[in-house]
Amino acid sequence: MTERLSAPDTAADIELRGLLDGDELGCFVMVAGAGSGKTTSLVKALDHVVVKHGARLRARTQQVACITYTEVAAREIHTDVGNSPLAAVSTIHSFLWSLISPFQTDISNWVRCRIENEMQEIKDKQASYSSRTRDTTIAKDASALKKLGTQLQLLSEISRFTYGTGSDYAKGVLGHEDIVSMVPELILSRKLLARIVASKYPYIFVDESQDTFPNVVHALKRVATQARGAVGLGFFGDPMQQIFQRGVGAISLEEGWRRIEKPENFRSSSRVLSVVNQVRSEADGLVQVSGRPANEQEEGECFFFVLPADDRRSERLEQVRSWLSRHSKAGSWSADSADTGDGAKILMIVHRMVAKRMGFEQLYVAFHDGDSKSLKEAFDEGSAWPLKPFEEVIIPVCAADSVDSPSVISLLRQRGGVLNAESSDVDVRGSLTIARDAVAALRKVVAAAGPGSVGSSLRLAVTTGLVVPDPRLSVYLEPEGMHSEVVLSSEAKETLDAFMACDVAELQSYFKYMQQQSPYATQHGTKGSEFSKVVVVVDDEEGRYNLYSYEKLFGIKDLSEVDKKNLAAGKDSVLERTRRLLYVCVSRAVNSLAIVVFAADVVAARAAIEESKTFPYGQVLTVNDIAL
Repeated sequence: MTERLSAPDTAADIELRGLLDGDELGCFVMVAGAGSGKTTSLVKALDHVVVKHGARLRARTQQVACITYTEVAAREIHTDVGNSPLAAVSTIHSFLWSLISPFQTDISNWVRCRIENEMQEIKDKQASYSSRTRDTTIAKDASALKKLGTQLQLLSEISRFTYGTGSDYAKGVLGHEDIVSMVPELILSRKLLARIVASKYPYIFVDESQDTFPNVVHALKRVATQARGAVGLGFFGDPMQQIFQRGVGAISLEEGWRRIEKPENFRSSSRVLSVVNQVRSEADGLVQVSGRPANEQEEGECFFFVLPADDRRSERLEQVRSWLSRHSKAGSWSADSADTGDGAKILMIVHRMVAKRMGFEQLYVAFHDGDSKSLKEAFDEGSAWPLKPFEEVIIPVCAADSVDSPSVISLLRQRGGVLNAESSDVDVRGSLTIARDAVAALRKVVAAAGPGSVGSSLRLAVTTGLVVPDPRLSVYLEPEGMHSEVVLSSEAKETLDAFMACDVAELQSYFKYMQQQSPYATQHGTKGSEFSKVVVVVDDEEGRYNLYSYEKLFGIKDLSEVDKKNLAAGKDSVLERTRRLLYVCVSRAVNSLAIVVFAADVVAARAAIEESKTFPYGQVLTVNDIAL
């Protein structure tokens, strides 16, 4: 029995089991705060259905669907339930593709409609050209229209559509964005598809529901509603931990649905938990209580600093950690000891602040200063498609002990084209020689690094077959190549131009950061994680990100007219977004928490923070205090 399954039941676990065992399957939303063991409750529910109702599921060739956010989480949950074949645990993209892949005609019709709509949008744009329309815009639109027309012509020749990272309709390849748009749309418009989903999955559990796409939530609700008590749909999540802008946030309750609250916090000391609750107090009203046994509860410690937002930020942050190492009960807060787990994790509002400190600032600029919103968000999440060849192949083969390392050969068999494991007519000896020479050349380029080495290393890896590029990357590198009919947006091309000019050495720092192998992190990389000591750095000016503002949250700065309108209309506002981000950050701390605010007016900021009561313990410290 795994650790999660052997964990003591909470009141929420017991209530959920009763709902799952009812005469009619009920739908529910479990709201579980940070450190509550939300995934434990999900695993317990999944295991209960498999054990209690397994015989009925087998007899009807049915499964329990469990939808998670990442492949890592999917594997972890499936392992927790003993890899039961009755539990279909997968990412949202994989789950949706499994539903639609048998219906190739529907896929073809959807793709045809999508291409026609895109063509019509361009034609409408062309009809509104003025005499001042730039020649580059006219040429770009004409080229895109021609490519879309070719895609439409070739559509009838596609015998079967497949699913990849990026789409190439002319080759029958659908991308991530296609899947999350197409499948919910077809579920909502095809009653038969909704019935098929219900007949195959009488139980559907959704993990991290707050970050699930709204259209996916809508489609799953349609499945449950149409099934009329034959499907138990459950969402496990926490609206206060919504960190992706595209996520649905709070799941609204439909008629007859049940809200199950799990208020326990098994992670944080009592002082940290008080700050966590204070941050959440003006949100949904969920008050968390310690889930630890009385003899295991710890008081912990919290500190709050307000420092000047000048050009000495890094120096002052080191000064704070030095002061904490001397005055805290928790020992060292230094950066060096963070790698061993003894130091503090430093959480920052946006990646730009970390990028400057860890040496990938130009890489950050390449993805953030362009107009591609999707690539910008994906970069922050660590999932940007232009980075995949480096993450999956280039950096690992260059980090291996030698070009002949077994790990290099294994990796190229999985990811590369030159050693394609699926091909039966490959000259193995010749391919190994080609691969070895290519890896040796690639390692030299990466070792030399320097400006433009991202582009040179990527082009070398693609041309030698070490990397099989995404269709979008392929058309960028070779516009007249095999994926020539793919339409690459001007925004994506601009980002790729800047990316290619970067130093490949910055990528190694970026991946180290995203994999939490450094003292620094942000909310995207740490949600679900916990650390003994946490420093939360608050700096609106350095962040340069108008989606968030700690100064507005603490009352240091007045709300704008737009902010006031959003609040009055009940829309997601800068206050809610910032409160959620702060909640995620402070709730990572197990024993000790320090919040560092960089402000232009230290005196005013200190007074506003003390009045806000976000920090209920002791005084707010300034430069003069920590210099002692």
